[in-house]
Amino acid sequence: SRSDCGAPVGRARGDRPGRTEGFCTKCGHPYSFVPKLRAGDIVHGQYEVVGCLAHGGLGWIYLAVDRAVSDRWVVLKGLLDTGDQDAMAAAISERRFLAEIEHANIVRIYNFVEHLDQRTGSLDGYIVMEYVGGKSLKELANSRRTQTGKRDPLPVEQACAYGIEALEALGHLHSRNLLYCDFKVDNAIQTEDQLKLIDMGAVRRMDDDESAIYGTVGYQAPEVAEVGPSVSSDLYTVARTLAVLTFDFQGYTNVYVDSLPDPDHIEVFRQYESFYRLLVRATDPDPARRFASAQEMTEQLTGVLREVVSLQTGRARPALSTLFGPEVRVTDTELFPKQAGEVSRLGARVVRTRKQQLSLPAAHLPAVSAANLPAVSAANLPAVSGGIVKVVDAAVAALALPVPRVDPSDPNAGFLAGLMTTAPAELLGALAAASAPSTETRLRQVRAWLENGDAGT
Repeated sequence: SRSDCGAPVGRARGDRPGRTEGFCTKCGHPYSFVPKLRAGDIVHGQYEVVGCLAHGGLGWIYLAVDRAVSDRWVVLKGLLDTGDQDAMAAAISERRFLAEIEHANIVRIYNFVEHLDQRTGSLDGYIVMEYVGGKSLKELANSRRTQTGKRDPLPVEQACAYGIEALEALGHLHSRNLLYCDFKVDNAIQTEDQLKLIDMGAVRRMDDDESAIYGTVGYQAPEVAEVGPSVSSDLYTVARTLAVLTFDFQGYTNVYVDSLPDPDHIEVFRQYESFYRLLVRATDPDPARRFASAQEMTEQLTGVLREVVSLQTGRARPALSTLFGPEVRVTDTELFPKQAGEVSRLGARVVRTRKQQLSLPAAHLPAVSAANLPAVSAANLPAVSGGIVKVVDAAVAALALPVPRVDPSDPNAGFLAGLMTTAPAELLGALAAASAPSTETRLRQVRAWLENGDAGT
C-alpha cells in the first residue's frame, strides 16, 4: 500500500480470508482493494459509471458513458491507492504523455478529472480514455486450445503481424523521446483489424532518471534494473511477447527469465530459423547487439513474415530492399555448392579465408572481365592456382552484389545524389572533388575501382 513500506497486506491466514480493506500492520497506512466507483455514479458531472472492466497494476478500470458527448463509451482509470506516491506520479505522467500522443495503434486520452469519494472524503483522480473493444493478446492466446485442452500457440505469421503493429506504435513513442517500458500480451488489444496499446502507465521520457520504473518479470530486459529502460529494452519486450505467443513458453518468468529455450526443443524455431534468429538478436543480453531502432526491427520482422508465408504457400514474396539496389549481374549459375547432410534452410555460405578476400584499394586490378573467367563453380574457385585469379574472383563477386543505397545521414549524401556520370574513370575523378571523404564516398570509390578494372580501362 505504500512504496517505502513494502509489507504485504490483506493476506489470508489459515481458513480466514484476507481483508479487502484495512490498515497495514507494519506502518499503519490504510489500504483498499475495493473499487471506489459503483454503477450509476456520476464522475465530474459527465461520466456515468456502468461498472468495473478490470484492474491493472495501478488500479481499477471502469466502463462509463460520456453523457456530454453523444453518449460515447469511455474508460475511467483510477488509482488503487492515491496515498502511494509512486502510483500517483505514474498516473500524472500517464495523463501528460497520453495527451501528447496521437497514433492509430495507441489508445487516445480524452480528459483527466477528479471525483470526491463520499466514503473517505478523498479527491481521486481519473484518466478518461477511449474505449477499445476487442480482446487482448493474452485473451486471444489463452482462448486457443487443442482437443486435449492444452494451449495452442498462435500461428507465427499472425504473431509477426501483431509484432509489426506494436513496433509501429513504439517507434512513434521513441520519435517523441518516450519509452513504453511494459509491452506484454496484457497491454495490447486487437480491435477489428488493428492492434492498440491500451496501458500507458509505465511510459516515461528517455531522459527521466527519477520516476519509478514499471515492468513485468519475463518481459523486461535484464539490464533495466541497473541502468534503466531504453529503446533496446522496449524492443526486447516485443521479442519476448512474440515468444510467449508462438509456443508454449513454460518457465519464461523463472528458468528462462532472460533467455530462450534450446531451439531443438521448440518446433516453431526448427521450422522457421529466421524467426528464431530474430528473437535471439532482439533479446541479446548485450543491448548494443540488439536492433538499433523499431524501424530496423520492423524491417527484419517483415522479412521473416514474408519468408514464413512463402514457405507455407510455396510462392515467393519478394520486396524491394530498403538497403540495397538490384543485383547488376550473376557470377555463376550455381550460387551455392551442394551440401551433404542437413543444412540451414537459410542457405549455406562459402566462408572465405582472409587470404582469399580482396585487399583494397584496388586501383591496379588486372583488366579481366567476367566473360574471360574459366567456367568453374564457386565451390571450386579456391582450388584454382594463381593469386590473380583469386583476386579477380573476389572482384567479380563483389560487383555482383546488390549496390548499397546511400545512407541519408552521411555528410556526402547530397553530393553523391548529384553525381550524373556512371563511367568508372569519370566517377573516380568526380569523387576526388568531394570536400571531405566519408563512408559513402569511399564505398563509391571502391566500386568504381572494381568497375574500372573489370572494364579494362
